Amino acid sequence: MRLRSTVATLGTVLAVVAGVALVGPGTAAGAATTTASMVGRFTPVAPARVFNATVGTSPVTVPLGGANGIPTSATAVVLTATVSSPTADGYVSVAPAGSSARPSVQNFSAGQQISGTTTVGLVGGQAQVRLSAGTGKVALDVAGWYGTSASGSTYTPLPPTNVITATVGTSPLRVPVAGTAGVPADATAVVLQTDVSRATTSGTLRITPAGNTTGIATLTYRAGVTVANTTTVALSDGAVQARVSGGTGSVLADVVGYYAPDDSGSVFVPADPVRAATVAATPTAKDITLIGTAGIPRNAVAAVVNAKVGGGTTNGLLRVTGAGLSSSVPTQAYSAGQTIGNALIAPLSSAGKVSAKVSSGTATVYVDVVGYFLDGSSGSGTGVDVSWPQCGRTVPTDQSFGIVGVNGELGNQANPCFASQLRWAAASAGGTAQPAAQLYALVQNPGAAPGVAWPTSNTFLGTTVTGSPYGSCTPAAGGAGRTTRACSYVYGYGRATANVGFTGLAQPGQYRWWLDVETGLSHQSDVTQNRATLEGMIAAYTKAGIDDLGLYSTGYQFGQVMGTVPSSSPIRPLPSWIAVGDATLAQAQAACSGTPLVDGPVRMTQYVTPYGSVELDRDWSCF
Repeated sequence: MRLRSTVATLGTVLAVVAGVALVGPGTAAGAATTTASMVGRFTPVAPARVFNATVGTSPVTVPLGGANGIPTSATAVVLTATVSSPTADGYVSVAPAGSSARPSVQNFSAGQQISGTTTVGLVGGQAQVRLSAGTGKVALDVAGWYGTSASGSTYTPLPPTNVITATVGTSPLRVPVAGTAGVPADATAVVLQTDVSRATTSGTLRITPAGNTTGIATLTYRAGVTVANTTTVALSDGAVQARVSGGTGSVLADVVGYYAPDDSGSVFVPADPVRAATVAATPTAKDITLIGTAGIPRNAVAAVVNAKVGGGTTNGLLRVTGAGLSSSVPTQAYSAGQTIGNALIAPLSSAGKVSAKVSSGTATVYVDVVGYFLDGSSGSGTGVDVSWPQCGRTVPTDQSFGIVGVNGELGNQANPCFASQLRWAAASAGGTAQPAAQLYALVQNPGAAPGVAWPTSNTFLGTTVTGSPYGSCTPAAGGAGRTTRACSYVYGYGRATANVGFTGLAQPGQYRWWLDVETGLSHQSDVTQNRATLEGMIAAYTKAGIDDLGLYSTGYQFGQVMGTVPSSSPIRPLPSWIAVGDATLAQAQAACSGTPLVDGPVRMTQYVTPYGSVELDRDWSCF
């Protein structure tokens, strides 16, 4: 479709969402399962410090791909950010390079040293780091990366299960994890939700693969103050080890998921960071719906979030979990009035929810989404629309539904790749409220002009129109065509009938058809002529047995072409498919709550993302 603006430089963050498997239209659907399962697989690396410098409020680009075991093709990394000696209260943000988003990894007070873990998408192998205020020393420690490596591991979330309850000192404590708590023997890494309490001195907790003595921080704490963090750590001989930098501390750790080298788990998709919810939390758990908002598709099995608590009326514990789950380890401990956060991978209930509560009093909880996990063989949760520009080009096979254009560049032309693209759409994964395969056709009105095929009677393109609300189409003196509402209606009727013929379908009514209204196509300045054409098309599609029709456009373009549609027009009840241009999935989801083109509901939205070196139309089902 033509409704596009200049592609924003979102790089691989959105390219991952847009491109799970690259194959041509009509390729066997079975090919998608294998390649899709490779996208977003995790590869742990030996803990390594990848950045250590003074940072201010301007973003500092951090090259990550190409060193420390992270390839240049990596799409995201798991890392811990530690802030030391900040000059002002604030928070540290790590985001994809070039992103305007400022997700809070961790909050701090002036002079405080503190750590936070996050997962961040990479653009060209790079991320960026900044503080919200002042300056401070920031260290980034990497634990692993996501990408298309066939040897990578998929993720399986688990109900939180305690694996460490111990007083830990400076000597490593070996903790076997594989083979316990639901973690299989072949697991390559685990995700641990950890806290330290009753520490005798200020210092750092270090959880690393068993036998690894790297001095990087899993979390930073102060003597006598409880603090929590979530960490991803590789397994060595099925075990991890824990130690503190000085004195002793009481350590609790729950395993909340694992990575293993098989196809049965889920794959990670990074998303542009977005605020998903702001909740007034109490000791009674409140559910937060994430699926269908914040860029998370309906088939996601877990969400990667940064949860932050602030404004607490008392000292307390924050717990953000999958809805209905509990954990012995809090998401974070906080003091009254303190703002502090933690990252977590939250399993999503069948309704796509997580829950949040505090142990006492009240507090405000903020939930930011930075990515999600889904079954690599279940489809992306989004649709894709294609037409003649995609002829001979690779297109995704991860689509949950597909929409195929029946026309070529103009409304009087057929899409030469329609048959193969329809087979591609029919192989869609499903799982949304949308039919797996749908069609769209162009709406245009060139008027009676030299060289234009235009009706001079109620018979046009071999089809005779009866019952036109605008009467008979008649020629001008000398037999030339006239641009009247009657003739525009006949023109639309004939073009729609020809569109049905272009498809070669014996039962065109088995598909949902969208009528594409754009200013870039030929239309009359008299909007009543354009409405007559669209009404003629609706009548012809209905005569052909097509009763599932909708309108595709933007509010502005539809208004320019069609004007104000009278209440008596058959256009008014039709549902809308709204184009939002260059955008994220979260923005497309938000557009579902926007104004429809006419009276029917907004059924679907479209957003444009990079796909390799070109653009791709992705679609979100609003219900």
